[in-house]
Amino acid sequence: MSDARATTKEFLDQPDCDPSLAAASYRFMELVNGCFGGTRIVRRFLSAEARCRNINTPLRILDIGSGSCDIPLAVSRWARTRAIPIDITCLEVSDQAVAIAQRKLALTNDPAVHLIQEDAFTHRPSEPYDCAVSSMCFHHFDNEQILLLLQRLQSFVTHRVLINDLRRSPWASPGARFLLACTGAMPGVRHDALLSIQRGFNISELESVLKKLDHATFSIKPVPWFRIAAVINFKEGHKL
Repeated sequence: MSDARATTKEFLDQPDCDPSLAAASYRFMELVNGCFGGTRIVRRFLSAEARCRNINTPLRILDIGSGSCDIPLAVSRWARTRAIPIDITCLEVSDQAVAIAQRKLALTNDPAVHLIQEDAFTHRPSEPYDCAVSSMCFHHFDNEQILLLLQRLQSFVTHRVLINDLRRSPWASPGARFLLACTGAMPGVRHDALLSIQRGFNISELESVLKKLDHATFSIKPVPWFRIAAVINFKEGHKL
């Protein structure tokens, strides 16, 4: 395992990424999110957010880097079974991800999930969000970009932000290789999955970035499987 985060770009980050590779990559991420804890982390976070508010108006959620919208759609189904009113705005910049997500949304016709093709660094909502989540997206950013994005979120997210991402560890890459072999993933998917882990975080790295964020508190913990969950709480009265 490298001592520092990798900076090499994934194939999926390239504007000319092969559509078949993109589709296979998002299918693999959906499997990982659904079976290995990614969706569960978001559900737990939003359950706590809903309990804190204790009102009947929908919880306004910003989902950053939504990919194929698998987590927002799964969260929406979960919320309906518990009578938790939510409204999720999904931000995704990739043409290929948006096309895949639009097909999923057309099939489900879920009124609680809305997709916008827009960069999170330029997004300006008409009204604030109650909270924001981002799953397997922040590892695509360098430390300066992470700090900049969180500073922007302070201006239109009233409560907390969840960073749900990959955790580098000595066992993460061997575990990923085993899963990739079991699923018969194509070479490009294997390349990006293993590189994603090397671009992921350990707790001390993410802590050093979040300490630079003014007017906020945070907690970071490791979660199964090879995930890291950071919750940033913006202090009231310090909106930018």
